Amino acid sequence: MKELRAYFESKGETLYMVSDDEAIKFLNGSIEYDFISCLRQIQDRGIFNTLVECCKPNKLGFDITTNSEYEEEEFLHGKTKYKAIVSVDDEQEVDFTDYMFNQGISLILLGHVTKGELRVDGESYGFISEY
Repeated sequence: MKELRAYFESKGETLYMVSDDEAIKFLNGSIEYDFISCLRQIQDRGIFNTLVECCKPNKLGFDITTNSEYEEEEFLHGKTKYKAIVSVDDEQEVDFTDYMFNQGISLILLGHVTKGELRVDGESYGFISEY
């Protein structure tokens, strides 16, 4: 089985979130199919901090859109229904989304990995080197 990283590898990876506890089980299947680049459970400190931790090793950034069900601060730093962040490279994205759909697992498109800037809803939060 492929060894999975807990950090983002390259600019351009697409970021998804899963909220269903059962999704983690199905994600293991997609790992075997080599669909996922990174899988990281969302930490208690929230989505933003989890994303920062995923970006640090390769000095990458992210550009995300928050979910309108939550206030921005709550979405980024509070507890949400989301369980994990998954990154997928362009070549595997269609296969990954099809696989998850066929398993009945819903995905939320979060955004994508960038060269180093951290952006939320079009606003800059600085660069990874500042964190």
